[in-house]
Formats: sequence, structure tokens, C-alpha cells
Amino acid sequence: MNLLSVCIPTYEMKGLGVEFLKYSFDILSKQTFKDFDVIISDHSKDDFIEKLCNEYKNKLDIHYYKNTKNIGKSSSNINNAIIHATGKLIKILFQDDFLFNEKSLEEIVKNFDLEKDKWLITACIHSKDGINFFKPFYPKYNNKIHLGNNTISSPSVLTILNKNPLPFDENLIWLMDVEYYKRCYNKFGNPKIVNEINVVNRIGEHQVTNSKINILIKIKETFYTLLKKK
Repeated sequence: MNLLSVCIPTYEMKGLGVEFLKYSFDILSKQTFKDFDVIISDHSKDDFIEKLCNEYKNKLDIHYYKNTKNIGKSSSNINNAIIHATGKLIKILFQDDFLFNEKSLEEIVKNFDLEKDKWLITACIHSKDGINFFKPFYPKYNNKIHLGNNTISSPSVLTILNKNPLPFDENLIWLMDVEYYKRCYNKFGNPKIVNEINVVNRIGEHQVTNSKINILIKIKETFYTLLKKK
């Protein structure tokens, strides 16, 4: 059993999925912290992601799982990865995002107290091309986060204790991450915050928020979240 499992939900991502995942794999393979495995939950209709995983099995401890449930929903794919994670810690990492440097996992493990902490979030920065960086983001929690005021960023900044971990709500797309943060707060209290940049969030037209989210979805999910029992 590894100390940490890096959980990556994958899909075609408008033809960019393999390219982005390869970029992330290269950084993962250079981590100074070695006691981790990589859990891939794949929504792809083709086998390109699976072939890439096979190519990297001599560099990374990769466990690939095809996921045919709720294709198109990131929440389902993340949950499937979490279910298969065996590490004491679960590090969420979206397919297009990547670790900031070779010490990123080392910093997470160093800052996560297995006796006290239940969830940890780190600072991040943004990129369009994977080379140039801008807009550093330093997280904090707020009581209205579940309604869309996201002051934490994407789940790629999140690490959770793998002890009956909370699942993401598969009824949500737009508010999937912030509603999850609210439930983590309700169950575990404030997150451990590490204000060092640890993750790069890649932005572009490939993002779900730029392709699937419209005003009707926002209204529907806002009412759903407000009415949902805490």
C-alpha cells in the first residue's frame, strides 16, 4: 500500500486528453516523493488513454480503470477513482492540470498531519500553454462557497484522508466542487491550507465550464444545492 494515491479522472477532452495526461505523467515521474501510485478512471470511448498508461507503467505505478457509468460527468469519474484508491491520502488531479514542480507531492505529505488533518488545500497558479504561468490563487474557505463563490479553486488543489472519504455529488456539474467543499467543512471543519503554489490549473476551451455550463444549469444546480439537506 502506498502512502498517497493520485486520482486522475480522464476522457477524450476534445482530442487533447492524451497530450495533457502525458504532460502530467512526465511531472509525476520526476517527483522527489516516491511512495505514491496513480489511479486512472477513464470515461473515454477510445483506448488512447489506456495505451498511454501502458506506456508509462515502467515509470509510474499506474492502475487503470475503465468507467462506463455516467459518462460525461466529472463527479462520477472522480468517485470511481476515489473508490479504487488504496493510499492513506488521496490527491485529486484533473487531467488537464498538473503539479507545479518535482516537490509538489513532497510538500503535500510534509504538511498533511495524518493524526489531525482530514482535508488539505494548496495554492495554485494558472496556465494556457503549460509553460507560461499567471494569476496565482491563494485559497480560503467561505460560508457561501457552495453557491458558487469559489475561493478554493478546482479539486486539483485538494488532498483528502482516505478514511471513508466523501463522494462528489453526481447530480452536479457546475457546483460539483464547491458543494463538495461545503460538505467537507460541515463534516471535518476548516481545511488545512498550504499557501505555497502546488498545482497548475490549465485553462482553455477544453474545460467543462467553457462548454457545458449555461444559465439553466446554473439556476437548476443553485436551487438543488439550496434545497439539499446538509
